[in-house]
Amino acid sequence: MIMLPPSQASAEHVRELMKYGDVAIDVIVDGNGPAIVLLPSLARDSEDYDAVARGLANAGYRVLRPQPRGIGRSRGPMRNISLHDLAMDVAEVITRLGAGRAVLVGHAFGNWVARMTAVDHPQLVRGVVIAAAAAKQYAPELTVAVTKAGDPALPDRERLEALRFAFFAPGNDATVWLTGWHPEVRDSQRAAVAAVKQDEW
Repeated sequence: MIMLPPSQASAEHVRELMKYGDVAIDVIVDGNGPAIVLLPSLARDSEDYDAVARGLANAGYRVLRPQPRGIGRSRGPMRNISLHDLAMDVAEVITRLGAGRAVLVGHAFGNWVARMTAVDHPQLVRGVVIAAAAAKQYAPELTVAVTKAGDPALPDRERLEALRFAFFAPGNDATVWLTGWHPEVRDSQRAAVAAVKQDEW
């Protein structure tokens, strides 16, 4: 585990690089207390949770935000992996930085990682919060919208339309999600979900 020097950490949180095997996970850490792990949506980073993490830390929790493989300094195999591998990343974070027990919050894609972690490592998981989870079966146009929303090559107008359809209720500012996408990890994450039968998680 490598602690960033203070000059590279924000005043509000620290970042730690946790390594195991051929995997390195970049973790944003806020606060102290019982651990809560926040897992982001498909092809997005855990910095989406800045405001949430601040509030939870102020309420007396230790908030852990592992960056998914391929984002920030997180590294590891990206091909021929499954949700079980991504769950192991989370389990290692809980074991090393969360005192061995945590509540997991998974947004959209992150809910699959959270559920898989709870199945594979129940002794580490106090509970799972599912935020914006997909239905058991959902319209194909939703998958198309998520892909368009995260494609920086498309015009902002088209991306905003996709964001409003897939993620934002009327009256909310979808422009905040024009940035923060990592399309280079999207296919790997989708393949990791497809590699596991739904009834496993």
